[in-house]
Amino acid sequence: MQLAFWDFPSTKCLEAAAQSLCRETEKHSASYCADLLRQQQVDIALLPVTTVFTAVEEFDIIPGGAVSSWGYPFARLRVHQGIQRAKVLKSSPDQKLEEFMARVILKEHYGRQVQVVFDGRADIELLPESTPLPRVEDPDILDLGQEWYELAQYPMVWGVYACLKGAGNDLMTQSLIELTEEAEIVAQEWGTRSDSPEDKFFGESLRLRLDDVTIAGLTAIREYMYYYGITEDLVPLPIFVSEHAQQLPWWGQDTGQNGGERL
Repeated sequence: MQLAFWDFPSTKCLEAAAQSLCRETEKHSASYCADLLRQQQVDIALLPVTTVFTAVEEFDIIPGGAVSSWGYPFARLRVHQGIQRAKVLKSSPDQKLEEFMARVILKEHYGRQVQVVFDGRADIELLPESTPLPRVEDPDILDLGQEWYELAQYPMVWGVYACLKGAGNDLMTQSLIELTEEAEIVAQEWGTRSDSPEDKFFGESLRLRLDDVTIAGLTAIREYMYYYGITEDLVPLPIFVSEHAQQLPWWGQDTGQNGGERL
């Protein structure tokens, strides 16, 4: 079974887990992973949640895992002026998911409706993912993951595993469950390596299961995407239902991971 990973920071522990399990995987940009899935070059792809929700007629979500977090140091907003006076948000074309989150957070949490620009001066800007992670907190930088949790009261779901519409099966689900369990072990081990922001993220914030808490997070994202005009309809969550759903180790459970729940 061929699996394509969206290339973003959380993928590191998934890659390590796949290697440990001798799984055949590849890693690409989100758009290329989606294209591979459409072309049937891979069976499953880990995609940004917004990509799947804007193409529910094409994709189903496989319930063997997901990528969510309570905080996320790799997606940050730098505030150049007081956030209560912010009018312009600087983004980039490859930060669509983060831009959506920032718009929602600024409007719903801070009462600021911003104009998005790709060049020039701005009151707030999305930092590139490659920006080094500081060890000391900067009051002018906001963690998007933490801000989303404070707004929605659920972890931000970054990525879900998708297959072509109608192609899901129990083998896919079981394969992802095994990968998720192995990746949880890897993440816990990395969390004890050092006190760096990256290692602390893997050990304390990262969640890899598609449990009830994650599904609630997906529901919140779906609703905001509809209210902000990103999707035309408030569509049902396109989750493949396994014939053996009740036998999944965390199906229908509010299970914690890497330090427990925060609800």
